Amino acid sequence: MKTAQLKIDLHDKIEHADLKQLKEIYGLITNYFNSQDTIGEWDLLPGYQKERILKSIEQADAGLCVPAKEVTGRIRKKYGLDG
Repeated sequence: MKTAQLKIDLHDKIEHADLKQLKEIYGLITNYFNSQDTIGEWDLLPGYQKERILKSIEQADAGLCVPAKEVTGRIRKKYGLDG
């Protein structure tokens, strides 16, 4: 079947589908196209950001980090935000 005929056939099937079928078709098509996206967010980041993230992960793995809760506590105390 040629491309044009496939499109016509799909359009006809969609046109005659009930609401439940339309929702299922929509879900299938959406999932299909979402899975075709081979470029992830990581791939879109500039090199300097990737390097910084990787360095931060290394530092965290080495125990060279301060938990966010502790940092927030220090800031609250420093600026009198414990109220």
